[in-house]
Amino acid sequence: MDFQVSARKWRPQKFSELIGQEHIVRTLTNAIELDRVSHAYLFSGTRGVGKTTTARILAKAINCEKGPSPEPCDQCDFCEEIKSGNCIDVREIDGASNNSVAEARELIETIQYAASASRYKVYIIDEVHMLSKSAFNALLKTLEEPPPKVVFLFATTELSKIPETILSRCQCFEFKPLSHKQIVKQLELICGQEGIQADGLSLEEIAKTGAGSMRDAQSLLDQVIAYCGKKMESGSVEEVLGIVGKQTLAEFVEHLRKRDSASLMASVQEIAADGKDLNFFCCDLAEYLRNILMVKLSDKPETLLDTQVCNLEVLQDQAEAFHVDELQQMFTVLARTESEMKRSSLAQIIFEMSILRLADIRPFQHIDDMIKTINTLEAGTFPLAGEAGPMVSPVKSSNIPEATTVTAEPAAAPAKQSSSPGPDWGRIQQEICARKSIFNMYLSQCRVIAFDESNLSLSFQDANTLGLVQDPENLQLVKDAVKSVCNREVTVKLLLNEKAGAGTASAYSGNPANNEEKKKIKSYNENRQKTEAEIIQDALDVFGGIVLR
Repeated sequence: MDFQVSARKWRPQKFSELIGQEHIVRTLTNAIELDRVSHAYLFSGTRGVGKTTTARILAKAINCEKGPSPEPCDQCDFCEEIKSGNCIDVREIDGASNNSVAEARELIETIQYAASASRYKVYIIDEVHMLSKSAFNALLKTLEEPPPKVVFLFATTELSKIPETILSRCQCFEFKPLSHKQIVKQLELICGQEGIQADGLSLEEIAKTGAGSMRDAQSLLDQVIAYCGKKMESGSVEEVLGIVGKQTLAEFVEHLRKRDSASLMASVQEIAADGKDLNFFCCDLAEYLRNILMVKLSDKPETLLDTQVCNLEVLQDQAEAFHVDELQQMFTVLARTESEMKRSSLAQIIFEMSILRLADIRPFQHIDDMIKTINTLEAGTFPLAGEAGPMVSPVKSSNIPEATTVTAEPAAAPAKQSSSPGPDWGRIQQEICARKSIFNMYLSQCRVIAFDESNLSLSFQDANTLGLVQDPENLQLVKDAVKSVCNREVTVKLLLNEKAGAGTASAYSGNPANNEEKKKIKSYNENRQKTEAEIIQDALDVFGGIVLR
């Protein structure tokens, strides 16, 4: 067979052809120009990013007949021999199959002999992390004081497995995964040279599946070309690679947006029945939610997204339905699910259960709201309308008089009350908080002593809060809110609860009309007298946790 796979046919032969490793290319070419080539280099990084390729190019550069040169001529005998793997002075060794101490010692013996024809004797050891501990130890002395004109080039995908004693004797270079744009650009070049028609979305899907590895992407390209022929379309690419299309992802998130568990389960079943890889789909869904989050957080999301494969209008519409907390929780669930699916034979069931959890996720309760609720519990009062309250529903305030409180000063006879002060006060509270939100906390610590046509008397539990509300600006705000709701002006009196005596507690709601109402009042007042320990227990019942002090 004359066919040669793309990964070999389009393998870079010069430093200028390397993609995405500019920092390494610059360092090595400068070292050659300055005659500062080290005796040992260690190249690390994920698969298919150019480690072994760089080692071969460096071997050619220092042994080229026209060199040493930063760019080998790629035409002389030495360059051709190294390119074909037939150079006697450049040995490429597989560390996985030559990992014993005996083979390391044999290598050390051959190092003592000078190069037969080349300028340098080069040893390229691929997957060097596979060497045994004894083999590494045998190489230590030679790496520290090698014979002249000998260069070691190590390549590994697992840098953490290399002993520190080896690392300290080498110049180490970390190869970066290639970006989607870099891979797509190279795939476009290959397709153009091979006469293949391919749209940008197809190549983007191949590059994404390659996950930063040029070799993986080129292998996938060969597979897709074999399936599609001379014309490559995104639908065919999705079939070959077993990935889910962008339209399907958008529809799936729409079901998630509506909390439609039945449709979500039906979609998972359909995807699995089509033979699509659920692990890939889990990763694609996590990335899609990430894109929604970027749209929600950024004023210019197009700078953070690939608009060629992302429908920005759809993402912006879906972003309105999700809170940032929800998206973060969903991503965490999917990340854990993807890891669990890899090591389980029940991958589909695990994924289905995780999707149901996604549909049930709600935003977190913010700490500010929790503090307000705690303050309400500690104060023994109930929250305003619209706020989260204690677990036990309170009796309506319009039917319950407050606990016994009076003014410290001689109290005048109360004026005639309005016919329905309860609802009026609730609306007044909302109006006050709408004008100044901090009053939400102040009003949670006060009681209405009297509220009639011309007077409003409020009792506070502590002097600090009373002092804040007594501020002329705040006092005027209360008066304005009463006028806005009740269409009348009143005189506001602020009293301290600690100075209260007995006798005017019923000024707000009036006297009870029957024994049943009296029982409600008595029960309510008893609940107001809870001890500190009971209040703390209420907080624990609502929020959970433990008492630290």
